[in-house]
Amino acid sequence: MGSGTFELDAATQLAHAMAAAIARGLGVRALSLKGPIASHYSLRPPRASADADILIEPERFAEYCSALESRGWHTRVGRETPALMPQHSMTYIHPEWPCDIDVHWMFPGFFADAAEAFDALWSSREQVSVAHCPVQAPSKAGSAVIMALHAERDRRSPKHVEERDLVSTALRERFTAAERDEFVTIAYAGRAAWTLRDYFLTADLGAVVVDADAEQQRRWALFSNRVDDASSVAWWQRVRTAPWPQRPRWMLRAIWVSRQDMPRNDPDVLPSRREMWSYQVHRWRRGSEATMRYFLNRR
Repeated sequence: MGSGTFELDAATQLAHAMAAAIARGLGVRALSLKGPIASHYSLRPPRASADADILIEPERFAEYCSALESRGWHTRVGRETPALMPQHSMTYIHPEWPCDIDVHWMFPGFFADAAEAFDALWSSREQVSVAHCPVQAPSKAGSAVIMALHAERDRRSPKHVEERDLVSTALRERFTAAERDEFVTIAYAGRAAWTLRDYFLTADLGAVVVDADAEQQRRWALFSNRVDDASSVAWWQRVRTAPWPQRPRWMLRAIWVSRQDMPRNDPDVLPSRREMWSYQVHRWRRGSEATMRYFLNRR
């Protein structure tokens, strides 16, 4: 089965079904997120997704990833880099599938322990049919929390602004009192009330609890307002905070990416030197522009 033999939307739905089946076989708790789940609850218009998002109970994340890898899925080649927010997922690809599978061990915007946030979503889960197969998914309220957190990750993107408006409207106009209360309960349990403060205000959900500390608030605000430039800003922050003797090494890593470390799907195919230089030049240009925007906006 080649990647061109079925459409992206069908592939993504089948990926959700397959991911759920793998979890059942392992006895691992797994929740399908976003995509067809959000469409099922009318939290976003139906549309094809490029990936299937799966949230795994954190203690068994590595076990689940190993099972996925045993079925031919693998991560893209790429080096580990600094980030404004902690790594929250692993992206898996397969040569015969046109979609990715994003396996999450936590979801950004929750500041509680990852296991506590997962349990809050799992406790009110529902079974949803995706590709005519049963998958476990957050409830309507839990899915609204996930979609709201996802929208808050990029406050400048028109698509995310649309998603934010859709969730806010649903909370105000279509959610029952019980569903609104459940939204608040999950937000509190996952320490996401501060992240979702705008939804609390616009949907009149009650007082906003500041459940993120000052450093978490700073990093989230920086990330959500600079998501397009997040990589460059994270590199700058890493260089700036490194001990003086280590700064030249981090600056070199920020500037140069070896051919072996260039992002690519096939680990056995090394990019050509021409491709390497094209990638480096594009990266330098993008990084310079992002760094300039960061410093201009700090003024």
